[in-house]
Amino acid sequence: MRAGRAAIAVLLAAWPIAVARAGGFDRAIESALPRVVKLYGLGAGQQAGYGSGVLVSSDGDVLTVFSLLIDARRIRAVTADGTPYQAEVVFRDAKRQLALLRLKADTDGGAAAVAEGPFPYFETGQEASLTSGDWIVAAGNAFQVAEQVSLAHGIFSTRTRLDARRRLKDFSYRDDVLVIDAITSNPGAPGSAVVNLAGEFVGMIGRVVTSNRTHTNLNYAIPRDVLDVFYREAKAPAAVVAERGAASIDETIAKADDVKPFDPGIRITRVGYQSVLPFVERVRFGSPAQRAGVRKDDLILSINGRAVPDARSYGERLELLAPDEPIELVIRRGERIITARIERG
Repeated sequence: MRAGRAAIAVLLAAWPIAVARAGGFDRAIESALPRVVKLYGLGAGQQAGYGSGVLVSSDGDVLTVFSLLIDARRIRAVTADGTPYQAEVVFRDAKRQLALLRLKADTDGGAAAVAEGPFPYFETGQEASLTSGDWIVAAGNAFQVAEQVSLAHGIFSTRTRLDARRRLKDFSYRDDVLVIDAITSNPGAPGSAVVNLAGEFVGMIGRVVTSNRTHTNLNYAIPRDVLDVFYREAKAPAAVVAERGAASIDETIAKADDVKPFDPGIRITRVGYQSVLPFVERVRFGSPAQRAGVRKDDLILSINGRAVPDARSYGERLELLAPDEPIELVIRRGERIITARIERG
């Protein structure tokens, strides 16, 4: 009997906390959903062609991450109400791994006009209130699996400096991050908004990276105050040039950890069950691969000494090449093993 009363007492004591959390999650979700946009652009290899962004002005300024996605000729953005827009790149910073976009009216391939606002948006500025153990909600285009913005919740752990890498390269962003336990290390999450239970914007999910200390993927957000510094610089790039020198911005952009992979003009067969061997399906006319003698139905065995065991590995191997590195393919053609050297010129 005493055990039963004790259990009831615990439940009654926990009830106000549960109610507060439920209300807090409602506030967080209602705050985040209309201020997040789903982005669609360029993808290649392991680089997803979709992502997320956060509205930070009433006239359609969107913060997102620096990635291959924004190198597309046409970036499409979809707001919470399902309205499609075009998005143009206003400013990018490869050192911070951030980019600023501006929404434009979607005119079906015609000249993009200024998007009609006002848009709901998050204020940047000083750091929002956040204490270790606080609940947070992340809202974005995770895995591109839902019509609406996807949601994840978790707990804020600590603020620390990032020391990480992407695949084999060190990650250029070395500033503070908010470590969280929401599962945000997935292709579409970078650029997602993170809010606390008061509905305040506290940060934005960064690129998928691996910790140099633990060798595991990190779930983290770039803090709101760091985003504010970037946003103010992006809105007044002339002042940044005057302060740092004209070469500094160009140098920062040139140090991106991933640029669009070189396309030698080879299309790999990808239709099949599970692992697909990297057979050449088509060689683009006039491409570097055609000039090197690559043919349809060739089986690619290696790129610059790295084995290519399946179709997916083909794109991964290309991404690891240095910008000026020539490409040497080892190919099986019928019963013969041959080498093809592809020049980038």
